[in-house]
Amino acid sequence: MTRTSAELGFAPLDRLLILCGPAALGLLLTAALPAVARWALGLHLPLPFRPAVVLIGKIDSPWELAVQGAVLVVAGLFVTAALVEHLTPVTVTFDQARFGERTLSRSEITALFLDRDTLVVLDRESRQAVRCTPRARRSALAATFPEFGYPWRDADPYADLYRPWQTGDDLPPEVDAVLSARAVAVRKKAGKEAGELRTTLEKLGFSVRDEGDKQFWRPLVRS
Repeated sequence: MTRTSAELGFAPLDRLLILCGPAALGLLLTAALPAVARWALGLHLPLPFRPAVVLIGKIDSPWELAVQGAVLVVAGLFVTAALVEHLTPVTVTFDQARFGERTLSRSEITALFLDRDTLVVLDRESRQAVRCTPRARRSALAATFPEFGYPWRDADPYADLYRPWQTGDDLPPEVDAVLSARAVAVRKKAGKEAGELRTTLEKLGFSVRDEGDKQFWRPLVRS
């Protein structure tokens, strides 16, 4: 029987690791940290953050371990919540695909591919309509999108058009200025600002991608 929709979320093992892993690690650290701290202090070597190491090494009573365990488990739960919030659920039907809060019709999408761990969805002008880190694994994405008639690609179909950016390229002055400002944001790892400047570049008719702290640009391609 043909499926009419598919929800691309965590694989069972990934779900277990994300939901339980950070809290379990907190419990493990509860047992291990005091012993490791006492061992380090016994070496009689200069230690960074020595007062904190001394404090941890003094933890040995059941109630102190319980308090430390509770703190680390709560910290683990916050890590789990951050991961769940950061990773995007994807729902696919024959008519449209939903990426978190963003929905695109199938006719709007000309390519989908993974850029490392980031899912990139290109629209009919080759703009990056969606960039997100999906909850599903590559294998699930690569199998499901073609099943529903979407143009999945193993790599960026326009990769050959990109050129490394450098000041003095034959670009419109406003485009060069945005790329220059974005280069600063990329070096500072200001992801939100870099994303906003990417959107500005696409409004000016250009796409950009990063390799480390280097930018590569290409003109948009209308399909």
